[in-house]
Amino acid sequence: MATIGLVTIGQAPREDIEATMFPGGPPVPCQHAGALDGLDPNAIAALAPRDGEIPLVTRLRDGQEVVVAKESVLPLLAGAVKRVVADGARVVVVLCTGEFPGLTAPVPLVFPDRVLRGTVDALLPDGILGVLMPHPRQGPLMERKWAAPGRSLRCAAASPYTGAAELGARAEELRSAGAQLIVMDCMGYTAEMKQAVATAGVPTILANRLVGRVVEEIVTA
Repeated sequence: MATIGLVTIGQAPREDIEATMFPGGPPVPCQHAGALDGLDPNAIAALAPRDGEIPLVTRLRDGQEVVVAKESVLPLLAGAVKRVVADGARVVVVLCTGEFPGLTAPVPLVFPDRVLRGTVDALLPDGILGVLMPHPRQGPLMERKWAAPGRSLRCAAASPYTGAAELGARAEELRSAGAQLIVMDCMGYTAEMKQAVATAGVPTILANRLVGRVVEEIVTA
């Protein structure tokens, strides 16, 4: 049976992300694989970002938050993609909003980063964009990612693994800074967290639900 491959930069399964992507259940079964599957704590610790490397925030199978360097995790992510394709995935979703140049698959490969940017560019080509990101060191990356001639940026950091209350507070900060649209730029943020952010009264895009809608279009008749 054809499946959707959900590939995380952490450890699989990420049933929390699947539940937010497809709140009514996935249109076809999902299979999960993770870049850090099978690694022991020492091997995972060795993937921590060094100076100049891009930090990515993810979760282990036991719920523990870890920060890994994008540069180090990329080959492991490629291996996870190969595993789900070999097991019959007809479309593969990378469960991270980072950029992964060189990552390929023989089936449609969905990069949330591209889906998000296209949507935000359509909705807010000019104005003030608020970005919720999971790690404060991602600020320079977000500046490059979301830059546009008529658009200015306000960023706030809150981990998706510390609960919804902090996100609500950061959303209020973005509202006070004039944000006209908030993008929750991490696949780990949940529908509950979006509800907390929405109390700020600013239109908000939740990355994983947006991507889920796109995937539903791909795999359903």
